[in-house]
Parts: sequence; structure tokens; C-alpha cells
Amino acid sequence: MRPDVLVVGAGPAGIAAALWARSLDLTARVIEGGPVPGGQLHRLHFHPANLAGVPEGDGAAIAAAMARQLAGAGIAVECGVEAAALEGEPLAPIVRTARGGRLEAGAVLAATGMRRRRLEVPGEREFGDRGVSYSATRDRARFAGRAVAVAGGGDAAFENALILAGCGCRVTLIVRAAPRARAEFRARVAAEPRITCLAGTRITAVLGGDRVRALALAGPAGERTLEVEGLVIKVGSLPNGEWLAGAMGLDAAGFVPVDAGLRTAHPRLWAAGDLTRPRRPSISSALGQAAAAMAAIRAALRGE
Repeated sequence: MRPDVLVVGAGPAGIAAALWARSLDLTARVIEGGPVPGGQLHRLHFHPANLAGVPEGDGAAIAAAMARQLAGAGIAVECGVEAAALEGEPLAPIVRTARGGRLEAGAVLAATGMRRRRLEVPGEREFGDRGVSYSATRDRARFAGRAVAVAGGGDAAFENALILAGCGCRVTLIVRAAPRARAEFRARVAAEPRITCLAGTRITAVLGGDRVRALALAGPAGERTLEVEGLVIKVGSLPNGEWLAGAMGLDAAGFVPVDAGLRTAHPRLWAAGDLTRPRRPSISSALGQAAAAMAAIRAALRGE
């Protein structure tokens, strides 16, 4: 039986949307490309202090609590089902999956969020969990007292460099262009003797044997090798919106444009969460957008 709405993505926005669909008496089907619900919550290695009403716990704990809430509401999430394209007639959308499936619904809510931006250099993937990290918070104990590098020029990169310096690391902050972190972070890094900042420098390869031992760099002084025992990569995120490109226009950065009711240029497609490029990306905004989008979907399906 065709559901009223197909929710694509089971991060905070998708989970909230599924719960709202149930309370609004809409039938919903939920698919998630990852192995478990939660999305980017599984990359949050601290408690989000600005999330109201949530007990202490990191992102994984919050994701587990949300999964239990879904189960308690009788809502199943089909994990390992990745959306590949949005097709069909304007008022009869069809989501094609990466494995060739064909999912129909009265409306679609896109909540596929973001993914980490990678350096895409030799050795980055090969040394995953063998010295290449994406979170100083998670791996600070493993890196404590060692020579490490942090790649990136924004707030997250500078904050991670400070976290590592705080546990005795000798940190090289590698910034591809000019630093763009807030003045507060730039001042704290400049005052920290354990941090060296290399601006206008890029990593061309991650080197090592059993684990990371060095980085190949290219910068103002030419090419050289920097000996390190770890690398934390903080170069931003990318929206997971490619599967929608054939059905509607994305913005220049790949995000999904929406109106005040979270509706897209496609008449039966709404979007919520980080995929919409909210002014303040957060769990809270994702939850609020999901509620607003599901209310708008209900009104559209019932001709209100």
C-alpha cells in the first residue's frame, strides 16, 4: 500500500518527521542509507548543551533514545536503503534506491542531511582509525602527548587544535587558504605555544606503514614532509542532496532551496534539517523543521 509520505533519512529531522506523521494520522515509510537511525548524531562525541530537555549523553546515546522512541511508536526504519533519484510524475513521486528499488508515496520528505568533507588525498581512507581521525574530542586520549596535525581553517579546526594542545599534543594546524575561524579562536590559537599554524598550505598525501607517520605538504616554501602520529580532518561538510539533482534545482553548494513551509520547487517534495541550509544548523532546528514540514504535507495532501 502506498504511504502518504516517504521520509528519506533517519537523522533527527527524519525521526521527528516520522513521529509527527503518526500524530497527524499520516501513513509514513522511513528509509535510511546508514546501518542504524541517527545520522550525524553518531559523530557527535559530546553532549549538546543547547538541546533542551535531553538527558546527559553524547550523540550516539541520543540516537539510541530516538530509535527506542520510534520502536515504541511502532515505526520501522528500513536501514541500508539509500535513495539514488527522485522520479515520477509531479504529483506521483517515486524514489529510486541505489539497489534498484522503486518506492512510491503521496509526498516525499527529504531529510538526508550532511556528510563529512574529505581531503580526498592518497592515504586518507587507508589510514582511517590508524591515525586519521575526524574528531579530537573522540580521540584525544589516543593522541595525548603526540605530534599531530589538524587540517582546516574554520571554527571546528581551531577548536580541535586547542583540544589537542590541552592534552599535551604538539599541534600543527594546516590551513589551505587563510584562516576563517572566529577572532576568539584565532586569538586563543595564536597564544598557545603548542600550536603552529601553517597558512596557505595543503596536504597532498598521508604517509605511514602500520599507522600515520607523516604528511606530504605543499605550501609557500614548496613541498616538504611533516612528521606526525595523527591527523584530525575538519574541513567542513557536504549536503547529501545529489539524489534530487535530476528532479529540481539545487543551490550552488548543493543544498535544497525551500520556502517558508519547507516545500521545494517540486510540488510533492519537502525538505527538513541540514539539507535545507538553515541559518543555524542544529538538532533543535532540524526537529522544528520536521514538525513544520509534516504539517505542510498533511495540508497539501488533504487539500487544506
